[in-house]
Amino acid sequence: MNEDEMICYCKKVRRSEIVEAIKNGAKNLSDIQDMTDACTGDQCETLNPKGRCCSFEIIEILKEYSGNTSTCSCCKH
Repeated sequence: MNEDEMICYCKKVRRSEIVEAIKNGAKNLSDIQDMTDACTGDQCETLNPKGRCCSFEIIEILKEYSGNTSTCSCCKH
């Protein structure tokens, strides 16, 4: 995986920042939001090339690094 990959286009948060948050104790989407500001914007459909909320990618990264499969997959907006 490319650690410099942009995950949250609204807040310009990269994969490496999300991984760092997980290493520093983030256990779910809410923790990631609090620690990185990712998934707190409101322009997902226009800024993200995938045309959707970045929560899906964040959940996958959480699963990959923490093994947590019970993370919330909802989005604040």
